[in-house]
Amino acid sequence: MKRGKLDATGKSGAGNANIAEIHNQALMLLAHEIFDPETNRRVLVDHAFIVAGGEITKAARNWLGNALDAAKRSQIMFMDRDDILNQFVVTNLPLPVGVLPAAMPSGGTAEAPF
Repeated sequence: MKRGKLDATGKSGAGNANIAEIHNQALMLLAHEIFDPETNRRVLVDHAFIVAGGEITKAARNWLGNALDAAKRSQIMFMDRDDILNQFVVTNLPLPVGVLPAAMPSGGTAEAPF
């Protein structure tokens, strides 16, 4: 999980994470064994979510897909700010305070509070 935008630029700006950093973390995560209490043994992680509070750019998604082999590529799922907000709509939950335009002060932006 990362706060801010995930991009595929050579150098990340303030508040943005470069997808190469995420690539290294994803490789470590997928190679990490965890204890499964149902089978009573250690197993490899099955899937990994890459969640960002901002946008995950198309270039970043493509770069990571090309950097991972086919087996690992199918284990990665992306969720960005729009996907998180859509989950509120799908599950019929109220949006967090500050997201709705009526709740914002005049001159405010339509950015989510995360």
